[in-house]
Amino acid sequence: MLTEVRDTRLYVDRRGRSDAPPLLFVHGGPGAGSYDFMAFQGDRLARDFHLIGVDQRGVQRSDPLDGPVSEQDLIADFEALREHLGVRQWSVLSHSYGGRLALRYAAAHPASVTRIIFENPAWDMPLATENLVRAALPLLPAAELPPHTGPATKQMWDERIAVIAQLGDRRMEIYLGPGSRDLQLPADTELPDEYHQRSGHFSGEITKSPSFAEPVLQHFAQLTQPALLIKGEYDPATSPREIELFRSDVPNGTYYYATGAGHFVHAEQPESFARLVTEFVS
Repeated sequence: MLTEVRDTRLYVDRRGRSDAPPLLFVHGGPGAGSYDFMAFQGDRLARDFHLIGVDQRGVQRSDPLDGPVSEQDLIADFEALREHLGVRQWSVLSHSYGGRLALRYAAAHPASVTRIIFENPAWDMPLATENLVRAALPLLPAAELPPHTGPATKQMWDERIAVIAQLGDRRMEIYLGPGSRDLQLPADTELPDEYHQRSGHFSGEITKSPSFAEPVLQHFAQLTQPALLIKGEYDPATSPREIELFRSDVPNGTYYYATGAGHFVHAEQPESFARLVTEFVS
């Protein structure tokens, strides 16, 4: 349902008992939306949690953007949504680019977040996009990694995503484990083009926001909550350096290596993923 939050309406998919432990899902992309995750995990996690999936402002079923957007806007939306729903505290479960937002949110609002889960996060955009391109290069003999130094930029993002786009129909080969190559993401075929266009516009706006260039890895040391990093064996996003820093700098961090899975552990190994999340949060 559409829920008024701050100056927009967010699409919020709530499942499970309202008196169950609340769990917020933060999607990646940028602009991926919550539709796919809720298709694979919504009913599973709703057995034990009050699961709250939200399309970030301007994304998929939420109202389209009517101006610029920043990561600070998204974090403020999460906190305003928590207050609107009457949730005192919640755990946060994030995927891919959503891990960057979840890290910023937990560091900025430690009293609101009890536990935090990162599934194949893209915390540092230069590191994550370099890792993605390097995963694609074996399939693109004529391609090269676009060079970049310093903080993330819109140009860096566009150049590196353009390399990934050269994969065309083979794009999912770098994202999925070998046993999941026939996996289909339902949003690709079940949502209308209008929603995908909204997500594309959101991605263009957030990646040119100054907030996109801001480093976030320093927030590891500020996490007061127990944190779980789920890393798929074949995931191309989370870089070795990010994993190293998580394991060394997060005071209450746990690392889980999902053998055989790629970027979408929640879809490739749905039952084991749901058990892992449930055990950690409970």
